Amino acid sequence: MSDHLPSQAEHESDHESDKALSRKTPWTLKQNIARTIWMTFGKVAWFLLPRWRPSLIRLFGGDVGKNCIFAGSVEVTIPWNVTIGDNVRVRSDAIIYSLGEITIGDNCVLDARSHLCAGTHDMTDPSFPLIKLPITIGRNCMIGIDSYIAPGVELGDDCRVWPRASVYKSYPSGVSLRGNPARPIDPEEAAREEAAARDEELRQQREKRLSESTGVHS
Repeated sequence: MSDHLPSQAEHESDHESDKALSRKTPWTLKQNIARTIWMTFGKVAWFLLPRWRPSLIRLFGGDVGKNCIFAGSVEVTIPWNVTIGDNVRVRSDAIIYSLGEITIGDNCVLDARSHLCAGTHDMTDPSFPLIKLPITIGRNCMIGIDSYIAPGVELGDDCRVWPRASVYKSYPSGVSLRGNPARPIDPEEAAREEAAARDEELRQQREKRLSESTGVHS
């Protein structure tokens, strides 16, 4: 059995493939240094100084308004790409994946494990280059538990993103979104379902108290 020796054409083809698959970093040297400092010293300060978390984002070039609260487990990937208004609450394990710019308006809530993702890759290119698309969240919005906001999405004021919804396109003000992919739902229907959920929770609490009371007296 003879060994096959690659031809010059095959060598050139492999070389071109390697070039196509090689990834050039999208970050400058200065940005890489800043990211390294943020991911090391910045993250340590984030955990140790909870009252200073908004100031840490500002220190690294971001813009954060008054009276904002961030849980200790929140991830802010690149702080200088973040603009946040007043009275914003970002709860446990939320991810602000700010490879691109992320803007969050006043009085918003990012609930636990919500994910704002302002970066992706071009899947049609063999080298998968990074694409950084901004996300804008208007004022008075609620981003529910486990929800996902895709790159390039803009939400107007007073939007509600229901738990575990995945939002892949932009919507105007006052829209309630549910599902994957997320779709608008009727506000009255949403209000009825919220009321029904609250009633069911109260019913379960009453049954639990009754059961505990019965157990005590038996």
